Amino acid sequence: HLSTWPRGEKNFDGDELEVVSSRGFGATAELFWTPRISTQLAATFINPAAFIFPTTPPPNDLDLGTFGMDTYSATARYHLAPDARFSPFVGAGGAIVIFGDLEDRFGDDIEMTFDRETAPLVEGGVRCRVFDRVRLEVNASYMPLEATPNHVRNDTNVPLPSRVNVDPLTVSVGAAWRF
Repeated sequence: HLSTWPRGEKNFDGDELEVVSSRGFGATAELFWTPRISTQLAATFINPAAFIFPTTPPPNDLDLGTFGMDTYSATARYHLAPDARFSPFVGAGGAIVIFGDLEDRFGDDIEMTFDRETAPLVEGGVRCRVFDRVRLEVNASYMPLEATPNHVRNDTNVPLPSRVNVDPLTVSVGAAWRF
């Protein structure tokens, strides 16, 4: 289970695009090369809502539906205390993010599509050993992420952003089984 808080710049051309925090899910696989060094592959899926708040009404706000973000990442991790009950770790790597479309929810006036983007990723967290092979993990990750629309249809007078700064901070909680 995970929660994401977009941290990017909201303002553009005097208006504001808000991508709200969202919950989602993910799956990971981790390979330990040594007791302290591992590589993790992860896939996370979230669907935050998006709204435009124009400075010149009408309308006062415009619901753009959800801004789906499918993130596939690979990180190298360093485990500070691998044999301890509480084992903190830090990591860094890269991610590929596939975005969904932004469309006005109650009409066909606005459509923005996006290409996939790549971004660096940093993370840190702690693992708690519950049983010999079962671990609970709390992880926080951040990536500076900017999405540039490749197709825009706008049949309104509402200005649209030329890029969307997402910069997500993601906190995840999960259980792991170690083989």
